Amino acid sequence: MAGHVRAKGKCPICGKAFVEILKIGFLCLEHQTVPKRFYVDLPWKGQRIRIFSDKTGQVLDSYDRADKLSDRIGEELEDHTFDPSDYVTAEASKFYAQNLLDRFEKDKIDSIAPSYKKDYRRMVRIIKEFFRKTDVREIRKVNVIDFQKHCVEKYSWKEKTLKNTMDLLKVFMNYLKNDLEIIDKVPQFPIIDVPEPSVKWVHSSDQVTLYGFVPEEDKPIIAFLMLHGCRPGEARAIKCRDVSLEMQSINIHATFSRNIYMERRKGKKSKPYVMAIHPEMIEYVVGRVRGSHPEAFLFINPKNGQAYSENKIKRVWQQVKARGNITGLRLYDASRHSVASQLVNSGVSLFQVSKILGHSSTKMTEKYSHADLDSLKVQLSKLSLRKATTVTRLSPAQKADKNNQ
Repeated sequence: MAGHVRAKGKCPICGKAFVEILKIGFLCLEHQTVPKRFYVDLPWKGQRIRIFSDKTGQVLDSYDRADKLSDRIGEELEDHTFDPSDYVTAEASKFYAQNLLDRFEKDKIDSIAPSYKKDYRRMVRIIKEFFRKTDVREIRKVNVIDFQKHCVEKYSWKEKTLKNTMDLLKVFMNYLKNDLEIIDKVPQFPIIDVPEPSVKWVHSSDQVTLYGFVPEEDKPIIAFLMLHGCRPGEARAIKCRDVSLEMQSINIHATFSRNIYMERRKGKKSKPYVMAIHPEMIEYVVGRVRGSHPEAFLFINPKNGQAYSENKIKRVWQQVKARGNITGLRLYDASRHSVASQLVNSGVSLFQVSKILGHSSTKMTEKYSHADLDSLKVQLSKLSLRKATTVTRLSPAQKADKNNQ
């Protein structure tokens, strides 16, 4: 027998599992009750398949019917003609992982930032290709671990990409539990340690040098980024109505995702915050706000009078790097990372820096608490293993006696 006949359900009186009496059927020995439905439990290519009906759609409502179907499936396996889809009803197919992943993607895609949609769809596709027709009600911890191993073996991913994919699978399982109420419990997921990436940044003197390479017409937005640590997408999205000239502040509440204006900041926990305007930017901001419509963007591309596009900002920074013969330094490094690192190294508290950057907690700011190497060298120079040299001062008479000797 290729598969095993199982009873569906339990005794309606005591709630205990039915006992199998081979070739006779299932029975509750205490109450003499019998099950009304059966299924064939079949191991198939590393998966567990439950077959509740025959090819005609007739449900397995007797032990004899289920036993004969199990024998027939055994013959098909020997003849290499077995196809599990021949026995699947529409009722069962609605629990297929691939079908529910399609629904999950459709329900969630509108809430995904445009810049992330491509990666999101790719991860959904990878999960779908692995689980395919797996009944989501049967996904357990071992299946999650097998998927992780599959990703490690098939793709040359860094830990961060692997974690993102596993996190999306977990989001999908929570969607099945909370939104669709298909499963009762989300399986346990392995913990993936992602090394904290090193933060690249430059000193203020290097920022001045880099700023000198910026084309004159693009200096306002680059200066703003280098002085405030704002994300480029958020700086591009600032409108004149977001500026308070009286308070000399800006309300950061929107961003550009690629080139789509979003009325929210990047990150699920990111909330709007108020940024103080740096004194060196006051003149530009006042001049721009007073002469513009409230809906106009604070920084505009001088070539077309529109908001800066993502590609335009990238081209400006490429010019800066080309003029300075620089490689491997992003605008993000020379602006946001540098602002944060410089402030922390100058003694500004993590709490204050987190407010300047718009972080939801100081935990996000801790990555900037690396020490300034130059200042460390100065402090280390105060230590020494050399013996102190005592200088003996001689009186004039002693010096004369020493010279006469």
